Amino acid sequence: MSWESIWLFIVIVFFIAIIPGPNALLVLSTALTQRKLFAFINVLGVSCGFLFHAFVSANGMSLLLSQTPMAFEGLKWVGVLYLAWLGYNHFRAALRAQEGVLAIVSASGSKLYNQFFKGLFTNLLNPKIVLFYLSIFPQFVSKDHIVSDSLMLGAIQATVVATWFLVVILMADTFKKLLTKKRTSQWMNIVCGLLFVGFSIQLALFQL
Repeated sequence: MSWESIWLFIVIVFFIAIIPGPNALLVLSTALTQRKLFAFINVLGVSCGFLFHAFVSANGMSLLLSQTPMAFEGLKWVGVLYLAWLGYNHFRAALRAQEGVLAIVSASGSKLYNQFFKGLFTNLLNPKIVLFYLSIFPQFVSKDHIVSDSLMLGAIQATVVATWFLVVILMADTFKKLLTKKRTSQWMNIVCGLLFVGFSIQLALFQL
């Protein structure tokens, strides 16, 4: 694989990363409404998701999934329900908001491994990412080095996305003091909840 191809891939995945989506919303909402450490763990989960997608793509399972409508629809609807559940948690947090206290999205999400799996599942349960690994991703993979190239590109995407999300977390942390106000905290959780539900509906309407 040439350096030109690698740099082109980096540019593509960077612009994909900065487009708002479920992964970005999860990290941002966690950074704003919970501990900064939790958002970092979200990013780790999202990054591992890209490595998993790359491994699956290298072994041809993404193509198999796309050619099996029932399996693809199953993945899509699990993703729809998961995003809706994340939205519900934000609405519930808005109702629990108190003056001077951050409205924590979910008590069960306070453990680090829960935050990791939130990031991982938000990534894995998105059929649009599967399609990226079916359409754009293979164009950068050499036929003679499918596994090694796929894993390297997956690691590059994970690194690029993680770097961008770290910037987002640090920027969000500067505004976090505003969220100790009950009204602001409520509105932040309501907006995040609506966005997650919106992504859920968008995914439900998505057709292969």
